[in-house]
Amino acid sequence: MEVLNYLKALADETRLRIVSLLSEGELNVNEIVEILAMGQSRISRHLKILLDAGIVKCRKDGLWAFYSLSSSDFAKKLLDFLYGAMTDEIFESDRISLKLFKEEKYIKEREFFDNIAPGWSSIKKELLCGFDLNEYMLRELNGARVVADLGCGNGELALLLAQKGARVIGVDHSPVMLEIARDLFVKKNLVNGEFRLGELYHLPLKNKEVDMVVINMVLHYLDNPLAVLKESFRILKNKGRLVIGDFLPHNNEQLRVAFSHRWLGFSESLIYEWLNHCGFSSFTMNKFEISQSLGIFICSCTK
Repeated sequence: MEVLNYLKALADETRLRIVSLLSEGELNVNEIVEILAMGQSRISRHLKILLDAGIVKCRKDGLWAFYSLSSSDFAKKLLDFLYGAMTDEIFESDRISLKLFKEEKYIKEREFFDNIAPGWSSIKKELLCGFDLNEYMLRELNGARVVADLGCGNGELALLLAQKGARVIGVDHSPVMLEIARDLFVKKNLVNGEFRLGELYHLPLKNKEVDMVVINMVLHYLDNPLAVLKESFRILKNKGRLVIGDFLPHNNEQLRVAFSHRWLGFSESLIYEWLNHCGFSSFTMNKFEISQSLGIFICSCTK
């Protein structure tokens, strides 16, 4: 019986603690190990039991494995019921540990981008093997008057969009990147650019504020790309357009090690699944091979 398998798998404090953590979002083994302060073999053993029972699912990405809660209806109903009972001190302590872990991770990520900001243009050019992605993203403008550039970095794409006449709102979590972007606009005597410090999961923009959203080589850094796509849908006007540029699936683990890439690219099917879930339509995708091991896609869709 399915229900019996679920209950057996959940009849353990450690597994309940793992489930409680995963209710807050996807985590890999090392992250769970750090948050719960347990050995990797112990955590892996409990994850396998939860996986075999269908309570969690595993996303393989290169050499890494990421775990999240099952999307089956029965599992959701059972886990929703259990969350209400997870009021013991140990679960609250774990939630605090998770919150602190995420805060520390956020600070490290911001410091990383602050540190590389002065040389970001050269780094990005090298990462893209000289491929001019900005040029192709610019072709998608199609007369949009107000454009949100999410994860705008040093403002290179924002500058090109502004020079085409769009009013650009750039959002990034790196203060140094934003300062460089602002200076770039000042040097070019452009006044149709605004740069806001903020998180892509909670954009500092109003509902239906923009005609177009661009997300240029950003999704692969994110823990939860779907959440950012949902935010993009929120801030777009009706019939507004979303344009995404990012890596196709690859196996270059060095990008994860050196540049903290969370995702080693995205398949066309996964991107379309997410966009469908958000409510977008009229998908198009162009793919470009930039080296023997790396490819880029540009996907556009409409709200």
